[in-house]
Amino acid sequence: MEKKIVAILLTVLLATLATAALAADVFRFDSKSIDLFEGEEALIPLVREGNPAETGTLTYTAVNPKAVSVAPDGTIRALNKGKSTVKVTLKTGKRTWTASMTVNVLRAVTKVTLNTGKMTVYQPTDPMIQGLLQEETLHDVIVLPVGKSLELSTTCTPSDASSKKVDYTSTDEGVLKVGKSSMRAVQAGECDLTVASEQNPEVKEIFHVLVTQPVTKISISAPSGKTVSVGGTLSLQEVLEPANASIQAVTWSSRNEQTARVDQNGVVTGLKRGTATIQVTAADGSGRSGSISITVAQPVSAIVFKESGLNLANGQQGTVHVTVLPENANEKGVTYSSTDDTVATVNQNGVVRAISRGECSIIATSKSNPEVSAEINVSVVQQVTAITFPGGTVSLPVRTSAQLFWQVAPEDATIKDVVFATNNKKVATVDAHGVVTGIARGTATITATATDGSRKKGQVKVTVTQPVEGVSIQYGVYHIQLDRSLNIKAIISPRNANNQNVHFTTGDEYVATVTDNKNIGRVRGRHAGTTTITGVTEDGGYSASAEIRVGDFNRAVIVDDLYLERDNIRIVLRNRSDFTVDRVYFTCETYDANGQPLVCNSDGVSNSFSGAYRQELYPGDISEHYIFDFGDYVQPTAMIARVVLKVTGWRDLEGYTRNIPEDEYPNQTYTRYIPVVLPGNSGENG
Repeated sequence: MEKKIVAILLTVLLATLATAALAADVFRFDSKSIDLFEGEEALIPLVREGNPAETGTLTYTAVNPKAVSVAPDGTIRALNKGKSTVKVTLKTGKRTWTASMTVNVLRAVTKVTLNTGKMTVYQPTDPMIQGLLQEETLHDVIVLPVGKSLELSTTCTPSDASSKKVDYTSTDEGVLKVGKSSMRAVQAGECDLTVASEQNPEVKEIFHVLVTQPVTKISISAPSGKTVSVGGTLSLQEVLEPANASIQAVTWSSRNEQTARVDQNGVVTGLKRGTATIQVTAADGSGRSGSISITVAQPVSAIVFKESGLNLANGQQGTVHVTVLPENANEKGVTYSSTDDTVATVNQNGVVRAISRGECSIIATSKSNPEVSAEINVSVVQQVTAITFPGGTVSLPVRTSAQLFWQVAPEDATIKDVVFATNNKKVATVDAHGVVTGIARGTATITATATDGSRKKGQVKVTVTQPVEGVSIQYGVYHIQLDRSLNIKAIISPRNANNQNVHFTTGDEYVATVTDNKNIGRVRGRHAGTTTITGVTEDGGYSASAEIRVGDFNRAVIVDDLYLERDNIRIVLRNRSDFTVDRVYFTCETYDANGQPLVCNSDGVSNSFSGAYRQELYPGDISEHYIFDFGDYVQPTAMIARVVLKVTGWRDLEGYTRNIPEDEYPNQTYTRYIPVVLPGNSGENG
């Protein structure tokens, strides 16, 4: 964009100044407004008459500095599209003069682009038009048939240019007549079409226009027919009218490109079964076109037998089945034939009849494409009639294997192969050679099936056993009351072992005896003492032992005395065993003088409370007062006349706790009738 600079020429003559003193005061810009393109500069003259003509200080400002800038000398520079007021101030002595003007900043068009989407445009070197051009040109060529009219539209860059108006001109109105927004081909010939910015005429685009004799009709010839196979090709030929049309070139296209495609020589390639419309269009822009419907056929490419082979006995029938590929083939019919009718025959439904022992092939041939066929082997055989397992059932331990033995009848069966299967893989598995492996305890049925098509089967029952792998006694030490019996349990490992029987023996029958009941030993205490009970498994001979202690454990601790001392219950316990007791448990009941229950529990209801003696009692020792634990005891409100004490259990230093059965309480119950006396000072119980 050219830079506009308007210089201010001030020629001031002394004589003129003298005359100006008598003139009216004028101070203004030479123009009220100016238009500038972005990037342009301008210096607008000031008109100064009268007093403003005197020398003074000029100050320039721009109201919108984003749009314009003003230099101290008054040079205005257009920055960005928009509008701004530029002001100038003059100070002469005590007087101030101001003037202003409007500056419109315009955004210039930098490029114009003719919209050619609906036009036929070629490069000047394109072979399609090179033989038709009579004039040399470097511009793209627009081809129009005589009489053709087109609307014109242009895109200006940038899109926010201040003015997007354009002018269209033709170098030969006799060939191409151009209006404000359209053009029409008048007669055959050549000229240039120019589109230029109205605001910036130097911004323009030029096209060379070739007006031709158009094609008036176009049709398609199919010399080889209108059908093509998938993957095959078919050549089509275009026929143009008139024969002297300026441009003989055409373009080919398919309206169903997934079914068939066509190249620019009119050669159609079939892609998938169906129909496709092939269209040919004149390349001269006349819009003339023709079309033809082409059928794409899917031929048979392969035949596959579903059976891998066929084994038949004499006189037996079987049916073969085929799959014709691809699935969308137009004609899937096949014909069947036998290579040896003396061995087996076949009908057109694929039913094969065995005639005599031997082998032959059954052939399936495509009806639509005889070059495609497949065959399957047929063996006429002596089939299996029975499969047996001599010896009956099979038994084996877990994690072991055993070979099955079987027989196939008759002896002269052609194919004696069998396949094995188990009905319970969690119990037993079987491999292709008939080797059975035990997985877990239980039973499974192994089935052998003939592979010759006879469907004969044989079965054998397999029992998988779990052997004993170890044994332990439930507890290490047992306490048995004299003349009482106790069950001790031997735990077999694993727990699901088949044989759970254990034989128990005692180390000293004087102390304890034992009887067997599977894995339970019934031990009876005979005399006080210690012995060992040993259990040995019937399966595997594994053994485990436990210590047996026999004694009068229910009376290991007795009540030596029970009395009241100033309304406090006094208990004396004695350890009559041969071991140390570190804790004794008891319950205590209280009654009044009338024999009625006397509430002594913090729950406010019960006439009994629980207690414990938490000190060690050595063999023969008695308890001490004041260190008993009376738990939830509270002092009754009435006089205690009767106390009943029951020793309920004890614990030794090894942590063994003896809970005395209720039927033993009578022997451990101590009842004391307390003489009724006047209550004294309360002390600690125990």
